[in-house]
Formats: sequence, C-alpha cells, structure tokens
Amino acid sequence: MRFLVPALLAALLVAPAAANDVYRTVDERGVVVYSDRPLSERSEAVRMEARSADRAQAAQQAEQPAEPSADEQSSRSQREADQAMLAAARGEQAEIRAAACRESRAALEVYETSPRLFETLPDGGRRFLSDEEVVQARVQARQAVADFCTD
Repeated sequence: MRFLVPALLAALLVAPAAANDVYRTVDERGVVVYSDRPLSERSEAVRMEARSADRAQAAQQAEQPAEPSADEQSSRSQREADQAMLAAARGEQAEIRAAACRESRAALEVYETSPRLFETLPDGGRRFLSDEEVVQARVQARQAVADFCTD
C-alpha cells in the first residue's frame, strides 16, 4: 500500500492534460488515495499539469541508451568484485572439503583394517584403545566420511 500511492501519483502526473479531474482523499488512518472522482466529503480536487515538452524530452531520453553513471559503474564493479571473491571462497572451500574427505577416508580405512588401534602419548609411548573405544573411533570416522564426502 505504501508503494501504491507514489506509483499512482506518478501515473497521474504522466497523464495527458485533457484528463478528467483528480481528487486526493485522506482516510481516517492517514492513507492518501488519488482517484478520478471524489471518494468522500474530505476529497479535494488536485490540479495536474502535463507539459508536452517533458514528454518529448522523456521520449528522446528513452530512445538514447543511457550511459551508466559513475555511481552505477562503481556499484557494478563492486558487485563483480564481490562475485569474484565469493567464487574464490567457494573454490577454496571445495578444496578444503576434498582434503578433509581424503583424510577422513584414509583414517576410516586404517580404523577398519587395523587389528589394534592406539594413541600416542606425550612421552612417545602408546596406549592401546579398548574395544569400546575402537568401535567409537570407527563410528566417528564413518561420520566424518559422511560429512565431508558428498559423492
């Protein structure tokens, strides 16, 4: 509704000078309505003038392709730069996902083919995982493959 009034007003301004009278009405909520007839006792007649020189100039401008302004060129170049950065970020993200997929598949293969799994301790020693820990590690490795590998 907010955009209807300006659009209607613009249409009325472009109308030929021989058009019928235009009436402006403000309802109880403050909404302004323009019409070709009075809608209530609060309607006021509005004088509209259309100049033929304005229409001729508008038609001439419509025929000539407009050169983009400096702001439009700047906006276009900014959008192109944003799209290039987005494409680069998506490419980098795809590379990271592919590397994570390879790593998670390799870890899953090790977890499923090794008879015993261990973790390396800070002092360089090994602690072998219990059966429950092995099952949990395999479940986590399968989940990582599912998360990173989409094929």
